[in-house]
Amino acid sequence: MPRLVEASRLANARYQVMVGPRYGIRWLPNYLMGQTPITNGGLHSLDSPIRDLLPEMRDLTPGENPFPFPAVRQFQTMMIEPNTYLPAMMEDFRIAGGQIIVRGFTSMAELKDLPQRVVVNCTGLGAKALFGDDELTPVKGQLTILLPQPEIQYCTLPEDLYMFPRSDGILLGGTHEAGVWSLEPDLEAKARIISEHARIFREMRQG
Repeated sequence: MPRLVEASRLANARYQVMVGPRYGIRWLPNYLMGQTPITNGGLHSLDSPIRDLLPEMRDLTPGENPFPFPAVRQFQTMMIEPNTYLPAMMEDFRIAGGQIIVRGFTSMAELKDLPQRVVVNCTGLGAKALFGDDELTPVKGQLTILLPQPEIQYCTLPEDLYMFPRSDGILLGGTHEAGVWSLEPDLEAKARIISEHARIFREMRQG
């Protein structure tokens, strides 16, 4: 937890000066929902070690709550659109004199032969074979993307689901399948995610 908190503070300080259309970073309200009151002890709790990074955190009163959940906590966070952020970062890197070379690595010996003094390991699941990391385990997450809806300017976090609006579409999740390596879409999971989100917003309209 201390490392996560430290990383959160470093990232928050950096991204605050990058908010805007160039990097695709913006502040959005989030609504964390549950059937029971949200307890202390987590990152989204009232005693969170990063509560100061989540401005306007408060629980909605019954009269304010439009969602079909009795417990709803609101807070603000910065959201990053990868389709905007990543090209901008690559452009900044090239402007600063950097080069991007695409190549593969099959062993640690090849890494040791690199002339660069610093190597940042971003190999993801490839680290399992490259570094012989037998403990590395994938957690498959699947997204369902709807057509863009510019009028949606908030995020929802209802129990094990989530909805994030982006300029290129509405992202619906989620799944967390530990130990699953398959890249094939799970159509049953897709149907469940769409159905559950549809139910939530349908019940909002009826409320």
